[in-house]
Amino acid sequence: MNLLGKVLTGVILITSLIVMVVAVMVYSTHRNFKEDADKLTAQLNNAKQQNQQLESKLRSLESLLTGEVETAKQEVAKLESERIQLVAENTTFQSELDLLRQEQRTNTAAVVATQSNNESLTSEVDALRTAIQENQQARDEAVAVTIRATDELHQAQGTLTSLRERSIQLVQELGTATSMLRESGIDPSTDPKAGVPNVRGVVSAIHRAAGNQLIEVSVGADDGIKPGHTIEVFRGERYLGRAEILKTEPDRAVGRVIRRFQQGQIQEGDHVATKLRIS
Repeated sequence: MNLLGKVLTGVILITSLIVMVVAVMVYSTHRNFKEDADKLTAQLNNAKQQNQQLESKLRSLESLLTGEVETAKQEVAKLESERIQLVAENTTFQSELDLLRQEQRTNTAAVVATQSNNESLTSEVDALRTAIQENQQARDEAVAVTIRATDELHQAQGTLTSLRERSIQLVQELGTATSMLRESGIDPSTDPKAGVPNVRGVVSAIHRAAGNQLIEVSVGADDGIKPGHTIEVFRGERYLGRAEILKTEPDRAVGRVIRRFQQGQIQEGDHVATKLRIS
């Protein structure tokens, strides 16, 4: 076998291998087209049914959408009508709001004026309260003065009544004394300062003051004793001394013992007389 035969044999071998591979591939990819066609027909029928169902559903949806569109149009028309009405109401409300704002400004000005008036009235009320308090205080003082004056008037009336009674009593006593003086041969027109009345009493108390011995006796101005008169002090038949009257009251007098006339210790209960009787 020459070279050409060997090349042809190799080419045949390679061609055989290629044919074999192609046959294997064809066999492996071999399909039953009838079954595929049946499957495709069944799928087509199913697709048609689904398409019919979808078309029916589409028509139903279109009908529903048409109704909803009509309803939406009606709602839009209604809403538009309401919008127009709301715009009109808004215009009315805006007008009312402007009026209210104007009223608010007017009321604010009125409130400010009222506050100013209230402050003025408050000041006037405070002034009136102060004046009322002052008037009440003045009235209370006047009432107190009236009460004091009334009390003083009552006291004065009582004192006047007492003085009138005392005056009547003194007039009676004066008449009695005048009668007694006349019966005793004494002229009632004689100056009482010219003589010392003849009275007797007792020492009721003894005091010491500034180195002097003071005695208090039971006779006084009602008995005719006056400051400057002298009284004699004695106990029984014993002469004790002399005292000068310093101060008198209606029913008692106070005298200072004159040392140069003192002849004994003076005690409470000793007798005093303006004049001593000499037997």
